[in-house]
Amino acid sequence: MTMSPVEPILALALLASAPAPILRVDNPAPMSCLSSDETRSVVAEGRVIQPADASRHARRAAPGEVVRIRLCRQGEDFVYVVTTLKRDGKVARVTLEGQSGKVATIR
Repeated sequence: MTMSPVEPILALALLASAPAPILRVDNPAPMSCLSSDETRSVVAEGRVIQPADASRHARRAAPGEVVRIRLCRQGEDFVYVVTTLKRDGKVARVTLEGQSGKVATIR
């Protein structure tokens, strides 16, 4: 079977006009949060900062009362997810790098 000289050009034109797949680079790895016992163990091993320190970092980033703090695994890393309640009644969710306490996101 032989191709006409036009067929490869048509094939390339179709490929070029096809939409490229969407790759989300901002889509983080899924998170799974640790139990209280697992959190104590990881903190005791020195793999993450103390929860009280994470709370202080989060309150600086999103002032308010800390209503919940969780240590979660995101891919190979640990992150703290801290929920704060602001004076105006709005809720903020602050994600911190577990080892350094650096703010990763505020929502």
